[in-house]
Amino acid sequence: MSSVLPDDIAALRDALESSPEEVTVTLNLSRTSAAKVLELLEAEHSTGALVVPLKDLFTSTEAATMLGMSRPTLMKLVDAGEVEHVRVGSHRRIPLRAIVKSQRERSTERSEVEATAEEFRSNVTFRDNL
Repeated sequence: MSSVLPDDIAALRDALESSPEEVTVTLNLSRTSAAKVLELLEAEHSTGALVVPLKDLFTSTEAATMLGMSRPTLMKLVDAGEVEHVRVGSHRRIPLRAIVKSQRERSTERSEVEATAEEFRSNVTFRDNL
């Protein structure tokens, strides 16, 4: 369960309902919750992003689906240390940041391969049959 107290949630909800403008409210948040609120505010301020909360840890099956690969392939990458994971009991979970990092790396590798292939194609010429 979240470490945000139900009273804090109720106080924030009441303040939002009672004021059409700025809201002033005092909350007691855990350090983890405060860090999440700060991250949300910074993302909104710097990029105008709409932040939708997601879970932070994914099963290997969920992560593999998100990465567009099979679960066994993902587990090979996890075992090789190429994809970060955490242990939850006897299970391995993949943090969202590791999934995003892997997606970026794969995209970069794909771009490099495509650039190399294009360079190769531009250097190849064919002679007419004599």
